[in-house]
Amino acid sequence: MTTSPAPILNMSPFVVASSENLTPDEIRNLLFNVDCSLEIPIDDFNENWWPLITNIWTKWTSYKHVNGDVWKVFMCHLIKFWESSTRQKENVPSDKCRITKKRSSDLCYAKIKVSWLVSLKIVQIERCKNSPNHAHLLLECNRIKRPQVIRTLVEKEAIKNYTPPAIASAVREYAIKELGLGTSVSELKRQEVANIKYKIRGHMEKIFIGDSNLMLDISQCMSYLIEKEYKVERYSTHQSSKGIVFAHPEQIKKLEQYGWLTLIDSTHKTNRYDWHLFTLYIRDTYGCWDVGAHFFVSNESCETVSQALKIIRDNYCHWSPRYILSDQSSIEAKSIKKAFPGINGGEQECEVILCVVHIMRLWMSKIYDKKTRDVMVAAMHKRTKIGCEKLIQEAIDNCAVSSIQNYIKRNYMKNTERWALWARQHSPLLLQVTSTNPLESYHSEIKRLTSSKHGLVGAVQNIVNIDLKKRSDSEKVAFDFRTKKISAHGVEDDIIEEIHKFPFPLQRLIVKEACAHIFHEHMYGNTKLLTADVWKMFQEMFEESGFEVYESRESVITFVQTEKQKDIENRRLTVAELTERVRDRYWRVEEMGNVRRTEAYISMLESSINPIISQFENK
Repeated sequence: MTTSPAPILNMSPFVVASSENLTPDEIRNLLFNVDCSLEIPIDDFNENWWPLITNIWTKWTSYKHVNGDVWKVFMCHLIKFWESSTRQKENVPSDKCRITKKRSSDLCYAKIKVSWLVSLKIVQIERCKNSPNHAHLLLECNRIKRPQVIRTLVEKEAIKNYTPPAIASAVREYAIKELGLGTSVSELKRQEVANIKYKIRGHMEKIFIGDSNLMLDISQCMSYLIEKEYKVERYSTHQSSKGIVFAHPEQIKKLEQYGWLTLIDSTHKTNRYDWHLFTLYIRDTYGCWDVGAHFFVSNESCETVSQALKIIRDNYCHWSPRYILSDQSSIEAKSIKKAFPGINGGEQECEVILCVVHIMRLWMSKIYDKKTRDVMVAAMHKRTKIGCEKLIQEAIDNCAVSSIQNYIKRNYMKNTERWALWARQHSPLLLQVTSTNPLESYHSEIKRLTSSKHGLVGAVQNIVNIDLKKRSDSEKVAFDFRTKKISAHGVEDDIIEEIHKFPFPLQRLIVKEACAHIFHEHMYGNTKLLTADVWKMFQEMFEESGFEVYESRESVITFVQTEKQKDIENRRLTVAELTERVRDRYWRVEEMGNVRRTEAYISMLESSINPIISQFENK
């Protein structure tokens, strides 16, 4: 530490009583090229000035007086006395070396002195003697490093555990609109945010890492679930695949009661073992979505998934779904067929219907001819089977691309009851719920909290917390369903009194959409339509029920397949499942980053498949 004071320029001081009238950019400019001596209240400087310029200046030397006063000399952050090393790492090819940016040395020699005069409660900022102005613009400092005020904002958002892109976006928006720090935040990068988040949350996420041994991690996971009153069962299949099924008693109760229509989907990268998480999702009588059950599988195959579904149905509750809404996963479809054999197994038929959003997304790439795709979309929304099949045939006949014609014939010609809406006209609920978007939203919330570095016990802890929030939301919706009352302008008191006897969602529908013309006719017409008997008949429908009243008001349509059709469907699902498993395994190997292992996988796959294709090529 230097003991002699640094030389400075003699300039008449510019006293700053308060920074309230100065913008952040004006403060940064004053402290960038210090043209005159500044005197600032010490608290104001420490809280509002210095955090704005920590990326401009770096400490060079300092001295502390006996009376507590401190002075520090700062040099421009871009000063660099030594050139970066150009030595190449031994035995590492140049194309394998990490690409880094090298900053030139001796770019700037600007220097200032900052004195903290404790007894006077002020800070003096002065330019050192013979110190030049900066040899660069202020923007160059922002490109190299962010000021402390920006880093503090990132740290506050990182605690909330958003994704780095979301944190960066939120910080930029707040810094620009509320703090006027547009130039300071303009160079904020996603990777920098990710690094700060890791430093902030690294110690907080230790509880999610779990044991490095898989079996111990599974044991900890099951113990945690049991502690949280979940019903848990571990299983394995003949293919050496493993799985964990778990559900809360409240979820099991709802699955049994409202599982008439169940959504199913899987998500990955929630744990370091790459076990896929499946979730069953249901909508209760109050129109609120909630979880029915979960299960982890080590390998996404028909046998593994169907075994989990059987455990839920046989060991957890009397779950008897009439429809299961899924994306276009052949593994899920075949698993459902295996777990719920329908009439052949002496039980209710369980139909697998497909998410229309996933289908249309797939069509964007597979049916790339827009005119043909538009006709197929129209066929999807056709209200009759005959009209749907007619439009499909029209799409095939008018399409000039043979590959698209074959794609439609093979995948959508003979199974319209699974993806077209004509087969759902009998149920208002099926027409309302046409996609797995509610479940996708739930899974995105899980993935925001979990990480591919977490163990199974860490993933489960986050799932339990989100499930608790979902149950709390459901309870609130259930309470509001019977107690909340709507207010409506222009409706007579006796009518609004009758409306208040309905559940709250129905009150909104009646006031805003259903009966505006009826109210007008009742109040101003010759005929009183809303008699006491009419009100009572309509209200009695919802005395003991919620939205499930729309499930029962249907004419049942069953699609009975012949044995030949079932065999064809099973063979198609088997081939599609094998294709999905091969593709899924390829991406798992590819993401490991081992090129030799990936090439070996492809080579073995080719050597296995080519003889099979050749054998059946001309038959």
